[in-house]
Amino acid sequence: MPAAGAIRRRALATLLRRGAAGAPDPVVLRRRAVIDARRAHAYAALCGFGERCGIPPTFPHLLGFPLHMALLLRPGFPFPVIGLVHLENTIRQHVRLESADALEIEARFAGWLAHDKGQALAIDTRALRAGSLVWESRSVYLRLGARDIRGRPHQPVATPDAPLSTMLRLDLPASLGRRYATVSGDANPIHTSAAVARLFGFPRPIAHGMWSKARAIAALLPNAPVETLTAAIAFKTPAFLPGGACLMAGPPGGTRLIELRDRRETKPHLRGTLAFRAAA
Repeated sequence: MPAAGAIRRRALATLLRRGAAGAPDPVVLRRRAVIDARRAHAYAALCGFGERCGIPPTFPHLLGFPLHMALLLRPGFPFPVIGLVHLENTIRQHVRLESADALEIEARFAGWLAHDKGQALAIDTRALRAGSLVWESRSVYLRLGARDIRGRPHQPVATPDAPLSTMLRLDLPASLGRRYATVSGDANPIHTSAAVARLFGFPRPIAHGMWSKARAIAALLPNAPVETLTAAIAFKTPAFLPGGACLMAGPPGGTRLIELRDRRETKPHLRGTLAFRAAA
């Protein structure tokens, strides 16, 4: 796969795109990837997973992300890559992941979605080990203000009403975007550059949504390997760097409601549900 710098240059070149949603691209992109223990450990430490958690359940997203970018950079994709909003991410882990697992990663467009703020699209990702599905995800991205909207109506992540308690208060240092970009390969300058963030209307760089999701999950998992997990998250408002956040969660057990809010606990950065089974 191309290096992060090459991907960033190609993404910048898409800023002149002014197309509209056409027929879905049927291509399925694939790559082979081996879970690198050193990279997984660095990722786990940055996202707050315990030392005995093993491979974090959000880690395979990093292995699929280059395929997401490759899909979005294909000549037929009508919108600029920079400026797409990561609206939602749902992951399902079916079995325990192990260091040095050899995985076949697949990604494909899953269709256009009609959103009241623009054109949304879904990308499905799967990870297979020896031909068996071990992990899968769906990411929904949004092009704000797009016209000639296509697709079935977008159905937002369902979240039940539940009382929330404060679980953790987080400091978000100015370096967080750069550190996550280094370990993840997601070098979108909106997370690392104040100047670029201002070009898109933000006063400061914003935290990666997938870091926020991983950090919230990590805080609610026991310090043990995860056997199965489902985490469905909607990204709500940006978390600025430097800054702070507060993790809120519903009662433990079953499917648990989670929210990451701003320091004052009034504005949600993300909201969703988490259910898992950990090793005994």
